[in-house]
Amino acid sequence: MKTYWHIPGPKQACPTHCWAFYKYDGSNLRFEWSRRQGWYKFGTRYTVFDGSSRQWGHAVDLFLHAYGYDLERVFRDRASYRGIERATAYCEHFGPSSFAGWHDYDELRRAGELVLFDVAIHKRGFVLPADFLRDFGHLRVPEVVYEGPFTAEFVEGVRQGRYPVREGVVAKGIALGKKQNPQHGLWMAKVKTRWWLAELRRRAAESDVFRQALDENLREQGCEAA
Repeated sequence: MKTYWHIPGPKQACPTHCWAFYKYDGSNLRFEWSRRQGWYKFGTRYTVFDGSSRQWGHAVDLFLHAYGYDLERVFRDRASYRGIERATAYCEHFGPSSFAGWHDYDELRRAGELVLFDVAIHKRGFVLPADFLRDFGHLRVPEVVYEGPFTAEFVEGVRQGRYPVREGVVAKGIALGKKQNPQHGLWMAKVKTRWWLAELRRRAAESDVFRQALDENLREQGCEAA
């Protein structure tokens, strides 16, 4: 299965047109489909699991019920996907208490949610933002909270809480050079709110569980974001 990109902070973004998606605070799960086998492989960001997994096994049925049939219908019926052999769907999995990668796994099994945030097509790459919204926007996907140029003003607006987000946004855009394939120009960047970073700092002061996450997020966002 294709591992999802590591998304950098705003300093690595391109000052081009972007779509900024609501960032749900959970864990990245992968679900792979093939034309011959259907939905046949499931994983976290780096590992594979099946329905017997105590932590993640429940997510298989949750995904199949919420997305399995509808995604397969897109892959089989829409002209732009009819020739594909494999695809990977990426979802954020979270529960009411999830925060910065931490979960109450009993709660996840009882009340966990999945939100589809990206699709990768074998030998093509990730579906571009406008195409993702066009082809999969009828399903539950992250809300677009901003569309326009990726600017310092936009970044500061996210950090200050001017947009309706809790953790932050994932911005996606395309930087096109001369004769460049749009797929090759795809970029992504995360912007976190000051509120969320402050809450992470507070929890890190009380528990080792969150200290590594705090260090990683401060490096990603830059010290000024804290």
